[in-house]
Amino acid sequence: MGILKNHKRVSILIFSLALGMMALLSLAGKTGAQGRAGLETDKNLDLFARGNEAYAKGDYDQAINRYQGALDRQGYTASLLYNLGNAYYMKNDIGQSILNYERALYLDPGSARIERNLALARKNFGLATPHQASWKAFFNGLTLNGWTWTAAIALCAFSLMVFVNGIRPGFLRGVTFKMMFFACCLLFVTSGTGIILQYTNLNRGVIIAENTRLRVSPFDAAAESGAVKNGNVVQLAKTYEGYIFIEGSNGQSGWIPADAVKAILPEAGNRQTQTSLTQSTIGTISGSNREPALDKT
Repeated sequence: MGILKNHKRVSILIFSLALGMMALLSLAGKTGAQGRAGLETDKNLDLFARGNEAYAKGDYDQAINRYQGALDRQGYTASLLYNLGNAYYMKNDIGQSILNYERALYLDPGSARIERNLALARKNFGLATPHQASWKAFFNGLTLNGWTWTAAIALCAFSLMVFVNGIRPGFLRGVTFKMMFFACCLLFVTSGTGIILQYTNLNRGVIIAENTRLRVSPFDAAAESGAVKNGNVVQLAKTYEGYIFIEGSNGQSGWIPADAVKAILPEAGNRQTQTSLTQSTIGTISGSNREPALDKT
C-alpha cells in the first residue's frame, strides 16, 4: 500500500513538473514572439521617423523610400499613406499623390486633414473634384467592412430578441419591443445601403501616368477616342491582355494600358492596419505656395 502511495505521489510530481515545463516553454515562446514583434515595430517607427526627417529637409525621394519601407514591413496605415501623398505632391507627381490620399481616406473615412489635402491637391493641379451627392457622405463614414459589421450586429440583436421572446413568451412586448424591433430593422436597412454603396467603391482607381490615351479597343493599334488626365479617379470596369476599360465621372470611357492606373484599394495580399504606427507628424499642404506646414503636435 505504501509503495502504491509513493508511486502515486511520484506520478503527480512528474505530471506537475511536466505541466510547469510546458507553461514555461509557452511563456518563453510568447515572450520571444512579443520581443520580435516589438523589435519589428521599433524598426517600422524608425523608418517612419526617418521618412519625416527626410521630408522636413526637402529630400522627398528619400522620404518616399522610408515610408515605402515602413509600409512594406508593417502594412498600410492611414498615416503612412497620408505622408506618402504629401511627399509625392511635393514632387509634383499628382497621380501618386491623389492615389495615396484616396487610400488614406479609405482607411480613415471623414478625416478632415486628408480631405483638405486631397481637395487642395486637386485644385492646385486643375483636377475636378468627383461629384458626390450630399446624402452619400453619410454612407462614406464607414468602410465596406464597417457597414458589414454593423449589419451583422443588427441581425444578431434581432435574432437575440426573437430567441429570448421564444423561450420566455411575453418578456419583450409592447412599446419597448416595437421600438427595439424598429431600431434593428432601420439599422440593418441602413447598413445594407452602406454595403451596396461602398461595394461600388471597390473598383475605383486613379490615373498615375501622363498623357494617358483612351482607345476604342484593347489593342495597341486601336484608334484613340480621347485622353484622361493624370490624377483623375475612374471606375475600373474590366481587363483584357494588359488593358483596362475605365469609366470617368465626366462620361469618358475607353481602354487604357493597365500600368497607367492603380486601384485605390491596395493590391490583394497586402495587409491593412490603422493602429500599427503613430499618427502622421507631417501637416497640411499650403494652398498658396504649396509648401508643407509641419504639424508640431
